[in-house]
Amino acid sequence: MDYQNRAGSKKGAGGIASDAQANLQRRKQVDELLRQGEEVPYTFQDEQENQARKNPYIYKNQSGKLVCKLCNTMHTSWSSVERHIGGKKHGLNVLRRGNKQDRELNGPQEGNINNAFQEEVYLNRKRLRNNGVVPSCKVVDVKDPETDNVGIAIQVNYAQESMDKKEDVITEDDTDRTELFSPFIRIVSGLELASKEAQDKKFLVIAYEPFANIAVEIPNKEVVFGTKEGTVNNNSKNSVDEINGKCTYWDKDSKLFYVQVFFK
Repeated sequence: MDYQNRAGSKKGAGGIASDAQANLQRRKQVDELLRQGEEVPYTFQDEQENQARKNPYIYKNQSGKLVCKLCNTMHTSWSSVERHIGGKKHGLNVLRRGNKQDRELNGPQEGNINNAFQEEVYLNRKRLRNNGVVPSCKVVDVKDPETDNVGIAIQVNYAQESMDKKEDVITEDDTDRTELFSPFIRIVSGLELASKEAQDKKFLVIAYEPFANIAVEIPNKEVVFGTKEGTVNNNSKNSVDEINGKCTYWDKDSKLFYVQVFFK
């Protein structure tokens, strides 16, 4: 084998080491001289280890690397751990962990509140009465002369004289309850119903305990009060009170309930 082109080399030896290899070897020699076979702890390492021990999410694995068990990340130095702890990812995970612990601590209290609410709903449903009596209902088409909006007018008769055939069904308790409350309406979308055929429809439901509910199909359009009253916002929390206050009238003496709505 020809060795003449390898500068400074002898037979059985390699070539001249590069600067990087020489620096790496020098560092190893210095480290061995300082340690003399023993690990020499530095003060800054002790401080960093103490800080890491205070953090419950940082630990050393079997290979001596630093691991954040909250973020599932691995680090080779304490400076990398410090940058990670001050970063956005670790901060968000700490917040998520804190929120989860709060939910676990407050879980039984929220559960008690939900149980109490469900119990109240059950008791209210149990108090509801339905005598099966369907009151007479008249529906006519109307039109606003100023806006040309088409609508409907409904008259529901809750007088007992119109239910002579079912007088035995209406009890004294039912009569007392009707004196305390008044009928109300609610617009129900077809999406709220179980039937798939009614998904593209709208219904105006009239309820008055203890009588049976009445549902009148209405056009699937925007509901308006009239010329100056504006539209009905079905997404509003007070939409039921709003439409009952502006679109209905309850004649307590004659037991007649009137509804009038327009569509845009």
